[in-house]
Amino acid sequence: MTEAHVLPALDCHAHIAPDVTQLQLASLGEAHIFAVTRSLGEASHVARRHDPVLTWGIGVHPGVATSRSAYDADRFRALLPNFALVGEVGLDRRAARDEQTRIFTDILDACRGLPVLISVHSTGRTAEVTDLVERYRHPGMILHWFLGTHDQRERALAAGSYFSTNNAMSDTILQAVPMNRMLPETDFPARQVQTPLPGAIVPLEQRLSRLWGVSVVAVRHQLWTNLKTIAIASGAIDTFSEELADRLLAI
Repeated sequence: MTEAHVLPALDCHAHIAPDVTQLQLASLGEAHIFAVTRSLGEASHVARRHDPVLTWGIGVHPGVATSRSAYDADRFRALLPNFALVGEVGLDRRAARDEQTRIFTDILDACRGLPVLISVHSTGRTAEVTDLVERYRHPGMILHWFLGTHDQRERALAAGSYFSTNNAMSDTILQAVPMNRMLPETDFPARQVQTPLPGAIVPLEQRLSRLWGVSVVAVRHQLWTNLKTIAIASGAIDTFSEELADRLLAI
């Protein structure tokens, strides 16, 4: 059994440059980062990388026009087997709904039955995202920085979704997410002032310690346990790196 205090920091949604060097990664220490991408071009660039401290994702960010315009369903499906993580994908208020919905539903359809985690963006489109999460139920669904209503959150929970949360979110939102459905994130570099590096989740852990009434060590263990649970339920643990899978199985 792995002791909680030896578990490294865990960051389930951060943006890392596809050409990040090993020297730069060394600055993260032992933190494990789920590195989402914004486009199929970025995903193609990292598809063959093996970085022990990173789990790379294949993403099409809904708020980035060039990513949407370059989306190709066949290319996505050809790249998908290289990844245990799909993200960042979803819907965003900054663009027309129809194009985004077409891309997102195609991605969700491609992920049916596959052993992946899916990191979902929902800024300004939480109602539509909740509808699609219910329709395309997947045991690896993680709603990133979700700011939906109580009803939307409850529907997403009922559909089996997890929530990745960060230190920029309010105590009210953090308290609304069940302890066993929460995963930590920084969304680096979206909040560089609060998260100077990917994996800088200690401030979030300290807040959760206060809100949950448990030690910081217990918080980190809970968050890793949640990742283990969703990884097993989705089958993604079988496609994770050997390093990450072994760490999870030792918890």
